[in-house]
Amino acid sequence: MAEGQRGGLSILRVVSNDKLKEQEDEQLAADRELRERQNQPLLVGLTAHLKTAFDAARRSKRPIERRMLTSLRQRNGEYEPDKMRSIKEFGGSDIFMMVTETKCRAAESWLRDIMLEEDSGPPWDITPTPVPEIPPKAKEEIEARVAERVMTMIDGEGPSPDQQVIKELREIAADEMRTEIMQEALNRAKGMRRKIDDQFKQGGWPSAFNDFVTDLATFPSAFIKGPVIRRQRMLEWVMVDGATKAEVGERLAPEYERVDPFRIYPEPGISRLDDGYLFEHHRLSEADLSELIGVPAYDEQAIRKVMMQGAGVTWFVDQGVEREKEEVEGNHIPFDKPTEMYDALEFWGKISGRLLREWGLTAEQVPDQAKMYDTNAWVVGNYVIKAVLNYDPLGKKPYHKTSFIKTPGSFWGRSIPEMIEDVQAMCNAASRALANNMGIASGPQVEVNIDRIPSNEDITAMYPWKIWQTTTDPMGSSSKAVSFFQPDSNVQELMGIFDRFSGLADEHSGIPAYIHGNVDVSGAGRTSSGLSMLMGAAGKGIRQVVSHIDSDIVKPVVQRQFIHNMRYDEDESIKGDVEIVARGATYLAVRETTDTRRLEFLNATGNEHDMQILGLEGRASLLREVAKGLKMPVGDLIPTREKEGVIVRSQQKAAAAAPAPTDPAGDQKGGQAGNVVSNQDTGQA
Repeated sequence: MAEGQRGGLSILRVVSNDKLKEQEDEQLAADRELRERQNQPLLVGLTAHLKTAFDAARRSKRPIERRMLTSLRQRNGEYEPDKMRSIKEFGGSDIFMMVTETKCRAAESWLRDIMLEEDSGPPWDITPTPVPEIPPKAKEEIEARVAERVMTMIDGEGPSPDQQVIKELREIAADEMRTEIMQEALNRAKGMRRKIDDQFKQGGWPSAFNDFVTDLATFPSAFIKGPVIRRQRMLEWVMVDGATKAEVGERLAPEYERVDPFRIYPEPGISRLDDGYLFEHHRLSEADLSELIGVPAYDEQAIRKVMMQGAGVTWFVDQGVEREKEEVEGNHIPFDKPTEMYDALEFWGKISGRLLREWGLTAEQVPDQAKMYDTNAWVVGNYVIKAVLNYDPLGKKPYHKTSFIKTPGSFWGRSIPEMIEDVQAMCNAASRALANNMGIASGPQVEVNIDRIPSNEDITAMYPWKIWQTTTDPMGSSSKAVSFFQPDSNVQELMGIFDRFSGLADEHSGIPAYIHGNVDVSGAGRTSSGLSMLMGAAGKGIRQVVSHIDSDIVKPVVQRQFIHNMRYDEDESIKGDVEIVARGATYLAVRETTDTRRLEFLNATGNEHDMQILGLEGRASLLREVAKGLKMPVGDLIPTREKEGVIVRSQQKAAAAAPAPTDPAGDQKGGQAGNVVSNQDTGQA
């Protein structure tokens, strides 16, 4: 009976027993197929291998997790639990001075100004190789040009060219071809640069890099993942009956994302990402997991089975660390959250061909059992939802990492909170003592002889004009019943301690106070040139960090995106032999002195003699560059070149229309010269 409405009552659809039996059989068959596939030697062995590898990686990372939690608490202005207990037991103030947060925030702003400077373009460039190779077709073109010129010489009834002449013609043709090839290489490099810049902006690179900078200042290492090819939904504008309408479409495009350092688990003992295996722990919502259905290389039935069974608790999640991490980050997730979250483990690493063959891969996929093959696998719960060989031609992982301070031979480096941890502790100790001392020394202390105070007297109530009731001392003493004394104030000494150690934070972190707006600078910093010199010296430390970002993040990511475009992009006009250049550190080194030198040159040329040489256009060009370096609105201050031309022509017309000055006798100056010219023009001079 069909579902419908009769007399306002809902009529349910009735399914026959045969239909129900058919549906149950289909579900059982699907479950049996999934179990058989998951129980294949490949997947069973792979799951066991991943569990063993991950257990080792997790045990190795536990000390690093404690360091990261400490750094995060220090930046948030929170004491460690054991330290907080000691402070509470002692009593008094639990103030926490945010020295670490100030330094981290200043370092982030400094790095963003360098790496995300809009006026200077992206912190990377693509250039053709210095000597582009001449392709075979170009060599054939050279010989054709030489033959054509030889035939022209012969047809002109001139002497037949000898071998020396032909050699010279060939060199001339080769030089011409090299020039054309270089120009073509430049055009291809520009096209590739525009393509990658567009892919970065659409793939989330600015947001990912912005979050990466925060991690770099806070944690021992920071990570960026990409490019990862994912399915994106987008609006497509189409013409329907002469009108523009929007339709939802899909495309495969590269994306970039920041990876939480808490979610990365490297192989124990490695120092670089590509030295060993790597795990990433994902927290996927139900919507994220469902988006993987239908994506190539993912097991659709396994994903559906996982979603039917629910998230639960998986074997690779450390609940203690997860709860502590969420508490420190301020992510107070309720237990009755309606959206279910799934834990997934992504593996990247080498597995021997022998094991892959034992687990079921074919000889075509794994031709050599003695070799190690790069593999990518995903596990959700106890189900393998993806197991493929690494698609990268060089076997590299799509992860990139660096550290604020690198530690040679170690995977993890050091962060700003770790470098100033002792300084922060001393600033906190001085501040707590200062607060306690200020409270104690803010008023007099009272000494009460309780033997002389009546039992009904409230000795804790203090107010002006209070009358104290006292009795005779039973011991016959003449001491006062109530006496007052003022505790010593140690504010100045404690402030000196705090200032000393907060100054050491500048030295230890490499982020001086004047970088984040502290105007209390003495000595050379009181002049503009002196402050510029100090900032230049401070820039040497940050330049090293920028160099790490250039070599470990920017250049590898651009190189990987370039390789992807060379392999899969259909536009042949952007493909060529190019070099990837990361220029963040170079830009910083140049910018430190350029703005100062431009101002000096502007002042040095501000005289009438140099103005005659530069002219208005030259002076305007110099002003544009100075204003641009100072982040000033160039268009509002300095007219455009077209407007400059209008102004110059107007001034010239005004000068020509102005009457000539006269001498005291009333004759026009230069009149005799003008007559001479006129006579010369008429031939009567």
